[in-house]
Amino acid sequence: MNPACARCGKIVYPTEKVSCLDKNWHKGCFHCEVCKMTLNMKNYKGYDKKPYCNAHYPKTSFTIVADTPENLRLRQQSELQSQPKPMILLSFKLHSELSSMKLYFSSTFHR
Repeated sequence: MNPACARCGKIVYPTEKVSCLDKNWHKGCFHCEVCKMTLNMKNYKGYDKKPYCNAHYPKTSFTIVADTPENLRLRQQSELQSQPKPMILLSFKLHSELSSMKLYFSSTFHR
């Protein structure tokens, strides 16, 4: 028995059948949900088992994350980790100054 069209509900015969999105369609019934542009297997985009053209394909939206105490802590920790470390720079500067002092003293003692 021939299946029914997902759009119009009439019987779809093999010569006009488009099988897509787990459904069967007449070639003329396989069109964009928004603008009704006729689609084919090369230019359709499926979303929620419905066909769309490229222009009307639903865009995905991002979920907003709530500012829970844990998320705030993680954000602060991330910001702290991305900032330069002044203590490391200070210790490197101090180390280089001490090294030059040692060189200075060692050169004076060898005379």
